[in-house]
Amino acid sequence: MDCLIVDDDILSRKVLKRFIEQTDFLSSAKECGSAIEANRYLMSNTTDLLFLDVEMPGMTGLELISILREKPQIILVSSKKEYAVDAFDNDAIDYLVKPVSYARFLKACQKAYQLREEEKKAPDTGKNKELEYIFLKVDASWLKLQLSDVLYVQALADYVCIYAKAGPEVKRYVIHSTMKAVEKKLIGENFVRVHRSFIVNTHNVSSFSSDTLFIADKQVPVGITYKNTVMLLMGKG
Repeated sequence: MDCLIVDDDILSRKVLKRFIEQTDFLSSAKECGSAIEANRYLMSNTTDLLFLDVEMPGMTGLELISILREKPQIILVSSKKEYAVDAFDNDAIDYLVKPVSYARFLKACQKAYQLREEEKKAPDTGKNKELEYIFLKVDASWLKLQLSDVLYVQALADYVCIYAKAGPEVKRYVIHSTMKAVEKKLIGENFVRVHRSFIVNTHNVSSFSSDTLFIADKQVPVGITYKNTVMLLMGKG
């Protein structure tokens, strides 16, 4: 997996680079000293795994995530524990607190590698827009799920919860994945990201307000950055 290290502290970059060099499945440790520099790099280059500091001058790591069009797998790194919730809300694979030990670094990277391999092995349904179903890896088996039955998707730390109709009831499927990976599988214009932690199937929305969608018995919040898009799709833009 190609890596990009983004941190304004040169010593922190050196530590991560050394860890990457010690890890067989990691390579190409490109370094950027700021989020602004990283954004310029990612506009014309790609990476598989991004090690991203949170607090940096000019632009924070979280601000960089919000403007990236194509997001790689992300591991946030910080000297403070307080950004952990923000990390998972932004679909980070893991959150490392400095000083980072190699054992903790390796655990996070193995998680990223495992998710990447599972995405490769998954049945290739995302590229065929005529298919009406997807396959999800639930526990040790693959589950076939009709797209029309999906109500909404919610991010939960390093897991994703998919809520779907199962007859008169609503069933929850918990999978070890990222919102990014699930979003790629949800083919159709009716699947919309309405919040950094929620994707909804607009066909199953029963009612809505300016900041809330109602699906079954669930109230799904609409994030500020997604509000205009949601209103347009719901015919109120």
